[in-house]
Amino acid sequence: MVGAEDLTMFEQVAIAFIDEDGYPSTIPLLTTRLNGDVKLRLPKGIADNWIERKKVNLILNHITPIPTGGYTDRRYAVFRGLSRVMDGIVRVEVERAYTWDERVTPFPQYVEVSTARARRYLEGIGKRLGETFKPRIGLFWSFFRTVRLPFLIATAVPVAIGTGAAFYRGFFDPLLLLLTLVGLSCIHLALNVANDYFDTILGADIANKRPTPFSGGSRAIIYGIVNMQEARLIYTSFFLTGAAVGAYLAVTRGLLEISVLTCMGLFLSYFYTAPPLKLAYRGFGEIAVFLGFGPVIVLGTYFVQTQRIGLDAIISSIPIGLLIMLILYVNEIPDTPYDREAGKMTLVTRFTKKQALGFLAGSLIATYLTILLIPLLNLGPTTILIALASAPLAYRVYRGVEHNFGDPYRMIGVMSLNVKNAAITGSLLAAGYIIGAAL
Repeated sequence: MVGAEDLTMFEQVAIAFIDEDGYPSTIPLLTTRLNGDVKLRLPKGIADNWIERKKVNLILNHITPIPTGGYTDRRYAVFRGLSRVMDGIVRVEVERAYTWDERVTPFPQYVEVSTARARRYLEGIGKRLGETFKPRIGLFWSFFRTVRLPFLIATAVPVAIGTGAAFYRGFFDPLLLLLTLVGLSCIHLALNVANDYFDTILGADIANKRPTPFSGGSRAIIYGIVNMQEARLIYTSFFLTGAAVGAYLAVTRGLLEISVLTCMGLFLSYFYTAPPLKLAYRGFGEIAVFLGFGPVIVLGTYFVQTQRIGLDAIISSIPIGLLIMLILYVNEIPDTPYDREAGKMTLVTRFTKKQALGFLAGSLIATYLTILLIPLLNLGPTTILIALASAPLAYRVYRGVEHNFGDPYRMIGVMSLNVKNAAITGSLLAAGYIIGAAL
């Protein structure tokens, strides 16, 4: 039975059922007070026997329009059961009920939960019918979503820094730069897909009920855009392509050095989430990202151009390595409860809020101090100090994390700003080397 407390929370009430002709029908109901209680009444012209003893859905709905556009304060309740009608008063003997209240479950989270439920429902129908149901989106957008294409900025910027440092020393070969970028991009794309693949197997992405555009994985496997076999084929193909480019560069530019750096990149990328090492699950994911997107990429790019390992290239790799590590670190904050549930013990899951903020602040300070030290130690031109111009942006990232810590949807803007800070700072650092060479 639907109580009065349920009815007072909603403005629209309707009852849905299958009519005698087999068609779905919906009738709006009126609320009325009878003997002090709120009751549901059929509108005039609707006979009791239309819905008497039928399986019905009683739907209660509330929504508040926003004057500037959109809606808020949304909620609904659906009661499934047998209808009983007497003198126009409707009662439902409830067999099943489900509700949603935006104040309890934010809309993006509700969509995520509903999507998983809908997929299970369609899979069940597909098994009975011998059909396969999956999202139908274009090949490009499927690829775009699966490999998380925009995150290639995290490869392009370190490559630019390594190239800039080499250019400052008088070395630049555009063909070698292109090959380096292609090979490293393939390994990065493989990392993204392999990360989703193993996070799905290990339960981290499945446990996450509040993903955002920056956290919770691409969801391509969970949403059925690709299946597990397709994902494994994709990341294997990218790993092999990246390894092949690395092998060519090793043979032509420096067998030992490039082989070691390529193997390091492949190792860190694959075992970031892959068993048995599962670096991200054991608290080493941040270190792996720092090494992979800092020293490995910058030093590798620099060596391909110059055929030497230099302290200047190693030092220049530290700021971007820290900043890209912090992209991962900040993106992990909304995932913390779900990572803990899945046994993915990242650094953030091991920290208190105070410790997490302290690590963020310390890493940002170390980033800008390292940039400052490069010309002071005569390891680069003073023009790279233009990268310090992004320090106010870094401060805004810290304050944003501090104010929105733990709220995944309020942190979306902060995570976006954090990515921009890494891209801008790294680009300015690369530009500083190039400008220094031109002066």
